[in-house]
Amino acid sequence: MRQWQYPLALVIGMITMFVTSGAVARADGPPPADAVEVLTRGPVHEAFAQPVIFDDEVGFTTTVTIPAPIEEIIPDEKPEGNHIVWIPGYWSWDTDRNDFIWVSGCWRAVPPNTSWISGYWAKSQEGYRWVAGFWTTADTEEIEYLPTPPATLEAGPQGAGTPDSIWIPGCWVRYQDRYAWRRGFWELGRANWVWVPAQYLSTPRGCIYVEGYWDYPLEQRGVMFLPMYCSPLRYGRADFRYSPEFVLSLDVLTLNLFSVRQRHHYYFGDYYGTEYAQEYRPWYEVREHHDGYDPLFVHQQWQHRHDHRWLEQLHAGYDQRRENKAPRPARTYATLQAQIAGLPKKDRKQAQMALPLKEIISAKTTPFKFEVVNAKTREAAASQAKEVHVYKISRSQWESSTTAPTTAKDGATPKVDATPKEPARTPSKELPKPETGVAPLEKPRIPNRDTVEIQRPTGQAVPSQKVKIPKSPIVVREPARNKELTPPPKPQHPDPMPAIRPIPTKDVPERAKEQESADKQKPEPSKK
Repeated sequence: MRQWQYPLALVIGMITMFVTSGAVARADGPPPADAVEVLTRGPVHEAFAQPVIFDDEVGFTTTVTIPAPIEEIIPDEKPEGNHIVWIPGYWSWDTDRNDFIWVSGCWRAVPPNTSWISGYWAKSQEGYRWVAGFWTTADTEEIEYLPTPPATLEAGPQGAGTPDSIWIPGCWVRYQDRYAWRRGFWELGRANWVWVPAQYLSTPRGCIYVEGYWDYPLEQRGVMFLPMYCSPLRYGRADFRYSPEFVLSLDVLTLNLFSVRQRHHYYFGDYYGTEYAQEYRPWYEVREHHDGYDPLFVHQQWQHRHDHRWLEQLHAGYDQRRENKAPRPARTYATLQAQIAGLPKKDRKQAQMALPLKEIISAKTTPFKFEVVNAKTREAAASQAKEVHVYKISRSQWESSTTAPTTAKDGATPKVDATPKEPARTPSKELPKPETGVAPLEKPRIPNRDTVEIQRPTGQAVPSQKVKIPKSPIVVREPARNKELTPPPKPQHPDPMPAIRPIPTKDVPERAKEQESADKQKPEPSKK
């Protein structure tokens, strides 16, 4: 037995040395022994997936100065398709380490008719605040900044929809330069599309209204690489470069997925300890807290509508890992390999939450075909990455809190040309057909807002400021040639106008009865 254990330990030790010795770090000279620690837990790249937060507030803040971005060397192979682009990584604060970790860049299938506005760290009196990125309409040239809208009135489905429908949540909309509440409604679900509803994002300048859009299912969004930790003594070197190599398996991502409201991110991995309970919530709990909407959960719940045990089994897995440390996922790639080596063969596949990109490609575990990145593509991706970093600096300038929205004297909405100029000094390291079936529907949930009264939008106008911005460098301008990449029409609200009538101040039960009565009188959503 000992003769078998010794070689295994030796192999594990070699794997550990390989992962932490800088095998994925490329420098002009031999990499230091502790250059990179590849992590199997941390933030999901915000451009890859984001939770939707109701009543968005000021984001996570740190007092530590943000390092210059790392220059990434894109991987040697990419998924085929002009709609898939490289979106560079960024720094994220890791509370456990009391230090920054690098969220690696990703190959991302750009949602149809959208462009990406990257998040950034904004300097404030409290330190550095994270301002979330977002997908907006393609070729957006103007952003309107608004004061914070009133609190969300509706936290879940009202009435009952058809078994094949998903709930589109209500939201505040602009109506004659004022806020008006638009009720949620039921929409037919789509097998190959995820609806991301409209939302408001908080920035130093004001709130941004982000329109809803169709996105790809998680497994069709591209390739997400693992984050990494690197000592400042290493990434501070002028010759340091980093090329992500290890890929997160999207098949098992949702088994250990958490939603972190304050940071406006999904997190994956081991966040099961009691110290994480308040901030890191299992992704499916968003419907229990009524303070957000999880597009991934809504879509997967719709996909599993025939399996009434799906959600129960998902809960059971999280509960088991909360109570027992043994089944929790490893926190580094090196530890993961050692953990898998000690498991029975039948359990290794589910535990293999990450693999080198080359193994992913050879095993054909993604829906994509891959192509070699040629010199032209590599040069274009590197140039685009530099543009993204410059764009972040520009966004931080036009969203500076010193230019908060104001109302013009004549009552008109003021416009500001905030087309940023490239800074004199750039960063030092630049770089279908729906299915049918029957599934239990959720019961209506009415939030406890009996003290809130919504008036007709005839009072004081909501001050705003429209800012002209440059086009985002992350956009696909070529029309989709593949029918599978053509999204369905955007959901149309059944009411031609937002609900601008006043909502009486009554107790919750009475309002719930009125709502249910109104829903019964309405025809079912169209199944076209």
